Amino acid sequence: MNLTDELLDNSPVGDRQDEQAVIICLQFPIGKFEEQKALAAIFDLDNILREVIETSGVGRYDGNEFCVGPDEESVKFFIYGLDANAIYREIKSILQFLPGLPSFYIIKRYTNFTENQLHI
Repeated sequence: MNLTDELLDNSPVGDRQDEQAVIICLQFPIGKFEEQKALAAIFDLDNILREVIETSGVGRYDGNEFCVGPDEESVKFFIYGLDANAIYREIKSILQFLPGLPSFYIIKRYTNFTENQLHI
């Protein structure tokens, strides 16, 4: 996987700087969630992200969310803290080892949004 620092992000100038976030979204072909190997890999990544964030002190890991739609299946991982860039630096090396997926993106969020605006 070719992971660069060219991520989707909003301006670091915002009205709230007290809660920033990194949201990781992995998209899968339909039916992939039915495969035990795919689910095991997702839960392994969940455990790794949780451990790295909790031991690094850069933020808090808030878990994952599975989304199943007619065109795709995806899972999002949510990490919150004071500095989205510090969070990203902490997890970047982990993400570089993910296998190739049809679509994979990261959002660095610098300002506070409502829950509805978080869903991408």
